[in-house]
Amino acid sequence: MPHVTHLDMLRATLDPVRLAVLGDAAGGAIELDRIAERLEVDRREVADAIGQLRASGLIDEHGALATDVLRTLGRELPRGEHRAGQPIEGPWTPREADILGRFFEGDRLTKIPSSHAKRLLVLDKIAQMFEPGRRYPERDVNFKIQLIHPDYAAIRRYLVDEGFMDRADGAYWRTGGRFHTDMAAPEPGQEATVIPTSLTDVELRPYRWDMVDALVAAANDERIPRYMGDQFPHPYTTEAAEAWIEMAVKDHPPTQYAVFVRDTLAGGVGGFPMSGEATGHVEIGWWLNPVYWRQGITSAAVIALVDEFFRTRGYMRLWAPVMAPNVASAKVAEAAGLTLEGVARIAYLKHGVRYDQLNYAITRQDWKASR
Repeated sequence: MPHVTHLDMLRATLDPVRLAVLGDAAGGAIELDRIAERLEVDRREVADAIGQLRASGLIDEHGALATDVLRTLGRELPRGEHRAGQPIEGPWTPREADILGRFFEGDRLTKIPSSHAKRLLVLDKIAQMFEPGRRYPERDVNFKIQLIHPDYAAIRRYLVDEGFMDRADGAYWRTGGRFHTDMAAPEPGQEATVIPTSLTDVELRPYRWDMVDALVAAANDERIPRYMGDQFPHPYTTEAAEAWIEMAVKDHPPTQYAVFVRDTLAGGVGGFPMSGEATGHVEIGWWLNPVYWRQGITSAAVIALVDEFFRTRGYMRLWAPVMAPNVASAKVAEAAGLTLEGVARIAYLKHGVRYDQLNYAITRQDWKASR
């Protein structure tokens, strides 16, 4: 096999047809017709590109990417001066920027951290390479990761296992990490971005530990859990509020939000992402203190949550189970664009009475059409 130079690699990546062939080769299978159709070029031009890349040694006779050649080229690249521990720019606190600087040289990841907490931070930075809401074929994920580290398989697996990406049917999409990368880095202790609603005095805020007392005051009303699952207790104690906030603050970005009305905590909305064969599906729910009922506040909050989840998280389907007597919640679901998919008969036992469960849901396709 001929020796591959950095100039050979540069020539290959500067040609869009050869670059497309390399992308397919990274995924393990070159699809000549698909490349020709996508780039609107003749099949012969793609075939010529394949031949040139084989002759240069960048792909082998089976059409697979010559990863050993790429690793050799990477090791031979000149390294610019870089001070160990130099902070990395981005939406990070000063401490996070210092930690990232220990593992990155420019855009290259020099080492996968063994510490779980540091590895999560590195994965958060890598997740920024993927656009929220977009589905990526596995070969595209591999190619993007290879730009920063040769062990793309391990990093891809970490991204999925740690909740930064989900996958199904050969496609990957981003579900974690920081989504508001165009904003200034938060100060230490500052939480994620507030979500506005269609009502000027109503917004969704990520839970914080200083909200415990306000959460107890808002949630401790016996009318709230009348048609809710028993996981919403009454009386609503400080211990219950602390347990809820402890769970809520672990997710980045948040999946649970407090509803604020004129700077007062008035309720909550949020979701519980599923896994396994249900990956990409999220169960959502909501509640509101009775003082604020019948003002359109819950509907505005749920609409904002649905928009946030579909616009930035890459989820495919949201569903909301509603206890049949809860007519108000059924109306909220419909106002947010969810449709009644079916009824689970006598699915709830509440205060000794059996009630039907109304199953409302909305898919990404429904949401795009309705918004």
